[in-house]
Amino acid sequence: MLTMYSKFLDKLETLEKVILAVTSAIMVIVIVYQVILRYCFAASNAWSEELARYLFIYDVMLAAAIATRRNSHLQVDFLINLFKPKVKAMFTIGATIVGIIFLVFLFSYSLTLCETSANNISAGVKVSMAIPYACMPIGAVLMILTSIEVILKNIDAIRKMGREEVKGA
Repeated sequence: MLTMYSKFLDKLETLEKVILAVTSAIMVIVIVYQVILRYCFAASNAWSEELARYLFIYDVMLAAAIATRRNSHLQVDFLINLFKPKVKAMFTIGATIVGIIFLVFLFSYSLTLCETSANNISAGVKVSMAIPYACMPIGAVLMILTSIEVILKNIDAIRKMGREEVKGA
């Protein structure tokens, strides 16, 4: 089951990376356009800065899901590294469960935010504010999916450690 789930997440991560590459390229082009327009022609427009901001926010949420899967979020792991691998895995499971609980709340409240802001129109890009705010429920779901894999991999590691202890005794 874990192998199939990991393969699914591999494909999802590949899609996320493609989206990140495309949106990052668009962001760079839009920002360069904005800088040239502002400093060379002493003019500006509202849509370019707003579009770059919204793309950046989406990029952060997509990249956060990839970071969750790779366990590469910023963390203070000095104390955790002092423990044996089995205890370390149990702490990782506990912390990941706490993270999932937070993400469920984030998902719920961000859906409400999207619903209430659906009629508001952004000043520059002229789209419903539900579109930029949708990055939060999307990111929350992606991080929940990757967090589940982290938990499953740590449970699997604990099981393997238990089998090795039985063989060594």
